[in-house]
Amino acid sequence: MDGERRVECIVGAMNDSAPMTGGGATRRAAGTSLGDRIAEQAYQLDAAMHRLLADLREFDAAGHWADAGAASCASWLAWRVGWDPGTAREHVRVARALGTLPLIDAALAAGRLSYSKTRALTRVATPATEAALLDDALRTTAAQLEVICRKLRAVQRLGAMSADDVRARRMVARRDRDDGMVVIEAVLPADEAAAVWAAIEREAARATAATEPGDLGGAPDTAPPADALTDVSAEAPAPVVGEARVPPALCRADGLVAMAQAVLRGASPARAPLELVLTISRDALAAPPGGSAPTTSAPAIGCFADGTAVAAATARRLACDCGVVAMATDADGTPLSVGRRTRSIPTAIARALAQRDAHCRFPGCTNRRFLDGHHLTHWIDGGATALDNLCRLCARHHRYVHEHGYQVELRDGEPVFFHRGREVHGEPPRIIDASGAWAAIRAANAARAIDATTGQCAWDGRPVDYAWVVDGLVGLERRAAPMVDHPQ
Repeated sequence: MDGERRVECIVGAMNDSAPMTGGGATRRAAGTSLGDRIAEQAYQLDAAMHRLLADLREFDAAGHWADAGAASCASWLAWRVGWDPGTAREHVRVARALGTLPLIDAALAAGRLSYSKTRALTRVATPATEAALLDDALRTTAAQLEVICRKLRAVQRLGAMSADDVRARRMVARRDRDDGMVVIEAVLPADEAAAVWAAIEREAARATAATEPGDLGGAPDTAPPADALTDVSAEAPAPVVGEARVPPALCRADGLVAMAQAVLRGASPARAPLELVLTISRDALAAPPGGSAPTTSAPAIGCFADGTAVAAATARRLACDCGVVAMATDADGTPLSVGRRTRSIPTAIARALAQRDAHCRFPGCTNRRFLDGHHLTHWIDGGATALDNLCRLCARHHRYVHEHGYQVELRDGEPVFFHRGREVHGEPPRIIDASGAWAAIRAANAARAIDATTGQCAWDGRPVDYAWVVDGLVGLERRAAPMVDHPQ
């Protein structure tokens, strides 16, 4: 199968992997204290932001900005506070929206909701959906909430269009550029665009597999299986060619051209069965991390076809989701029998796993691309290849589990991660008494003597001569640069 890694297991020895060493308790305590202080200050700032937005809403509604001669409240903010116009407009929009969303407004005031999440919610929330969206916000990261709100907004906008409107907006256009390149632009409904984009991503992944070096620590060396469920909205990692990193857009361009060539040929080319062959003894694969030294002559490492050797812990990670061929050898390594290749995670279970675990299950990780299936109890140790013994991890966190001392166990059907005996948590609950947030911030800044004029813009209203300003800056850079003697 395309994109599949294969492990050949032969009769052999044990693993010799060393456990990770860690820092002292003092460093951990200092890090915990500093992290708690950062988190509390962030929550206090979120509560203070509510105060600012409430005042801004009142200022805007009363039209005080017009009394100062500004064209809008955002223009007044850009002058008086020092925000760029885009930031000012966004704050005014959020402040106005919060006046109609009491639940979200109260959550921000209590420090339970970040401004980033509030900003996303106010783009789509209505009195009918406010409570549900707030519940989603308290349960997701800001990045995840952005996806929710973006998709909801797309549905809302598309739902407001008639069938004739949708058809009238569909288009494919070609535009020749001055540099000789050509721009082909398509405007499609979301479902049609998803199908086209998925096809381009599929072809781009195949191109990536053909050009990317065999680095098992990063993106896969081959294209994803045909039955893999991918998120077409995610950004594909760029392949490395030599020392240069190929932009994802270039990979997609290759994929689009490959699709067109296939159509012109009348048939898609057959998918080449690309494989990465790794040979390791069964005993070495079954040995736990930090196990005893091998007691037989069989090696305790894995070896790729090109002779590259990897630790047994790495082989265990690769073997979590791969094709397996059992091979028996004699004392000289001569094959005596070769079994049939089997999938460590069958296709049907892989589909169900992809449906359940849409992103990496490591706390706080939202990676949705190139995920590996992970056996909580490895199949070589007798673990069942079933959904209740599987989860999906990104390449980085899969390596953490197998090679960097992290453990996973199920708790109420959900994977829980541990490191050096301590549970790894995602985003902690926002538990804070925000009643004194504004006073706390003012007290912390008392030594700085901040008042209403501290950050005031000094612009007097006269037009800015941008050419003069930029010329002065360039002159400063030139005078600061070291003098270079040029040959006569």
